[in-house]
Order: sequence, then C-alpha cells, then structure tokens
Amino acid sequence: MKAVVNIRKVIETDENAIRILLDELENRTSDPLVFQRIFKHYLLRENALFFAAENGQQEIIGFISCLGQLLLHHEGLVYEIEELIVTQTYQGKGIGQLLVNHVREALKPFDIKSIEVTSNKRRVNAHEFYKAVGFKNSHEKFTCYF
Repeated sequence: MKAVVNIRKVIETDENAIRILLDELENRTSDPLVFQRIFKHYLLRENALFFAAENGQQEIIGFISCLGQLLLHHEGLVYEIEELIVTQTYQGKGIGQLLVNHVREALKPFDIKSIEVTSNKRRVNAHEFYKAVGFKNSHEKFTCYF
C-alpha cells in the first residue's frame, strides 16, 4: 500500500523538522543557531526550490533543496540538488522520486541546462536511486576542506 504523501513548498516554520531530517542524513547533531541562519538564507535565495513531503498526519517525512546558478561553461542556468532526504521509515515507498519529479516539474517552464546532484561515495544506495530516477554518473567531484 502506498503512503499518502503531499509535496509542498517549505516554509519558515518547517525549520526544526527539516533540521531533524538533515541530522538523520548526516548522522550528526547540527548547531540549531547555525542551521537557523543558513535555513533563513536559503528561503530568501533567488533560483531556489525547497519542497517538503508530508504524510497523512502532516508530518514532514522528506525534504529536497535545489539551487540554481548561471554557469559560464554551461552557458546557462544549472540547478543542483543540495539535499534530499526521506526519513528511514518512509524510504522505498517512492517519496524520493516524488520529490525529484516535483523539482523537475517546477523547472519545466524555465530555460535550464541541467539538474545535477553530488552524492558522497559511501552512499551507494543513493547512487542507485539517482540512476533509477534518470541521473547519469558523468562527473567526478574533488573537495578541498578547510
């Protein structure tokens, strides 16, 4: 049986629920003040999409953030999924795909070049998910930490 799910735009009062989800994704406890500052900045960004997935009890069970930027080497607007999480008890029910499809639909009216996503090498299940929903493994990412 499929879960009853509603996808909607994220609002400011979703902050705590989304912080809890992202702590689950990252397996850590974030600093609530730092998170709040960045969350509020996210909500004000141009070319930003933030959607929450709610269950039948209006609990947030999933979240996707997708930020766009103009890139010279693509000669246009490219969006990147920055965060995507479905809480563990709801994984495997198609909710992640609903969130990705919602982003795709929201971007259809715009002249974008692509949607990209980066996923940590240890998240093998996530890599399979992204392939299953139509992403191609076309790049390597290199990081310099500070």
